[in-house]
Amino acid sequence: MQERHFEAVTFSAKAAISALLGVLAYQWVQLPGSPWVAAVSAVVVTQPSLHSSMKASLLRVAANFAGAFGGAALSFVIGVPLAAMTIGILITGLACYALKQDDMLRPAFVAVIIVTLAGETGQWRISLLRVAGVMLGCVSAVVVGYLFDKLSDRVKLRAGIKPDKPGTQE
Repeated sequence: MQERHFEAVTFSAKAAISALLGVLAYQWVQLPGSPWVAAVSAVVVTQPSLHSSMKASLLRVAANFAGAFGGAALSFVIGVPLAAMTIGILITGLACYALKQDDMLRPAFVAVIIVTLAGETGQWRISLLRVAGVMLGCVSAVVVGYLFDKLSDRVKLRAGIKPDKPGTQE
C-alpha cells in the first residue's frame, strides 16, 4: 500500500473515531440537547497532524466562547433575535478583524447565529452547553490525533508501507 492511501484511510478513521468519541463523551457527561455539536466540532478540527488538530481545536473553542457569549449578551440586551444576530455577526467580524483572527470568523459567526436564534429564553445556558459540546468534540479530536500519531509509525513499519515517490501512483 502506498503511503498516500494509508494517509487517506488514517485521516478518515481519525475523523470517524473522533466524532464517535465526541458523541459518547457528550452523552457520558449527560449534557442536555443534541450531541451533534461535539461530533461536528471533532470532525472539523481533525487534521492530518496532531499539531494542526491542536491549533484548530484551540481556535474553535476560543471562537465559540466569543460568539456564544457575545450572542447571549446581545440577545439579553436587545431582546429581538434577528437584530441580536445581525449586530452580533457585525461586531464579531469587526472584532476578529481588529485582533487579526480571520480563522475565528466562521465558527464565531455560527455560534452567534445558533445562540441568538435558538428560540429559548435561557440564552446563557444555551451558550454554555454549546461551548461545552464544542470543547468535548475538540478534546476528542486531539486525543484521537495523539493516539493515531503514536500508533501510525508502528503500523507503517509492520505493514511495510513505502513513502510515495513523486510521479508514481497505483
